[in-house]
Amino acid sequence: MAGEELGFVGTIVIVFLLGVVILRALRIATRADDLFGLLIASGVAMWFAFQSFVNIGMTIGIMPITGLPLPFVSYGGSAIFADMIAIGLLQSVHRRHTVFE
Repeated sequence: MAGEELGFVGTIVIVFLLGVVILRALRIATRADDLFGLLIASGVAMWFAFQSFVNIGMTIGIMPITGLPLPFVSYGGSAIFADMIAIGLLQSVHRRHTVFE
């Protein structure tokens, strides 16, 4: 639907922004102070990457049709709520990072 409304450039922007979110989550995972923070941040990154890959794959026809939403784009109250909780977890892991030791 976003591709029909926004065109090719809009679709590329959405994919780019999802990539930025995933890369930032991986960066937070590499800088986590403890194993729990590493697992949380890398799990959120893989969750977003998997959902994005499956949703884009089923949209272009190379994957079977499932009910996975595109993070932050697809309509659905519970999906967006879960995405926001995941971003909150990432912010929490990032906040616990000690800069000076």
